[in-house]
Amino acid sequence: MTQAVNRVFLQLPGEQISSLARRRRSLALKHQMVVYNSRKQPHQIDLQMRPWVMTRVQESFFYKTCRLLNSALDRIVPLYLHNPQVRQIVPLEPYEDEWLRAANARKLQTPRTVFGRIDATATFAHPRWKDDFWFLEPNEIGIGGVYYIYGTMAMANEWVVPLLKEKIPAFQPRMANDPQRLLFLLMRRHARAIGRPLKRVALVEDCSEPEGTAEFSSVVQSFRRWGLDAFVADPRQVKSRRGEITVRGKPVDLIYRDTELTEMAEMGGRDFSKKFSGMREAFIQNRGISSLAGEFDHKSCWELFTNPQFGHYFTPAQRRLFQKHILWTRLLWERTTTDWNGKSVDLVACTQKNRARLVLKPNRAYGGEGVLFGWAVSQSRWDRALATALREPSQWIVQRAARVHEELFPEIRPNGRVKLEPFFAVTGFAATPDGMAVLGRFSEESVVNVSRRGGLIPVFRL
Repeated sequence: MTQAVNRVFLQLPGEQISSLARRRRSLALKHQMVVYNSRKQPHQIDLQMRPWVMTRVQESFFYKTCRLLNSALDRIVPLYLHNPQVRQIVPLEPYEDEWLRAANARKLQTPRTVFGRIDATATFAHPRWKDDFWFLEPNEIGIGGVYYIYGTMAMANEWVVPLLKEKIPAFQPRMANDPQRLLFLLMRRHARAIGRPLKRVALVEDCSEPEGTAEFSSVVQSFRRWGLDAFVADPRQVKSRRGEITVRGKPVDLIYRDTELTEMAEMGGRDFSKKFSGMREAFIQNRGISSLAGEFDHKSCWELFTNPQFGHYFTPAQRRLFQKHILWTRLLWERTTTDWNGKSVDLVACTQKNRARLVLKPNRAYGGEGVLFGWAVSQSRWDRALATALREPSQWIVQRAARVHEELFPEIRPNGRVKLEPFFAVTGFAATPDGMAVLGRFSEESVVNVSRRGGLIPVFRL
């Protein structure tokens, strides 16, 4: 099917190609597929003309696999609270530790609801799609794509899908799950579990920065269509008054956040505790999504899953998943550990020696920041990066480098013709009890991220 769709675009006459190019921008604005610069000017997000399609079998497989991985991630909070060795692998700042312990002071908080996205090298047209993929890292707070996943489908449905249906009668894709809807249903589940109604929610993000996405405003519109009072606010506007959580003076039932505690600490400075006392109380009352369990979106979580030292904390099914689809990962400091073959090694020497098969990453950064593939640099460049990382022990991870798949996608060239171009492509899975949404991303670089000149791929069901 992929080759047939590509052929359709290659065979289009010049007039239709020009029409597609003209409509791209107008539809991007209509469907809010834009990001904003510091002057609040919209810039179109690049969107692939050829959508991905996944079969029912593929969707079911990845959904079950992601739910199993989510269940393993959910074990980290109790392990952290009771095991100093776990705390060493997924370290928190002192204020993060204090907030987590305050929320769990009386008993272990449940449910520990997280609305997260797990990034992977999975693709759907690959002949060995079920076996030849790796999970890269977890993203547990304010995941990118809550609106954009839906927006890519809505735009493609109006832009290219009618053309493809006309040219290929067997091509009858359906829109996949809308993550906005999955988030709405998850919040309803959470409210029911803690014994609250779900009438009003606040979506909080740092509103002092003009640039970036406008996903929250789109999500608010969707929530309101579904009968939920919702609005966007800054986390500094969250207050606790006589045990009630208010935002901009309005009582709210739940808060959905796009801000980590480390970001709040930067925003609050010396007055952090005072400025964000309302958020702290909201977490204590278990009224924040993602909960404080979301702070464990460390890349070093993968060490808990790939280090035999921690294997007994997980089920046999989880361990089989780890062995097959979780990249060997170690938090970096001078120590002895096991390599990907289970052999005891000096971690620094092993990292230096095996440059071509490893990658260095900041443990808690995002957007592809600081990622360095060993195969892409010289040994001297790698040694300098390793030395820099060792000056910040436990702030970096070393990981087996995963092969990111390349695919041929149709691109409209400046001369008005369509040409197939190779792009690296990755997926992001957001799986909840009510279903799974899929984010497709592409880039000319092997570090695939929209913030690094990448774009999005619409994902449909076939």
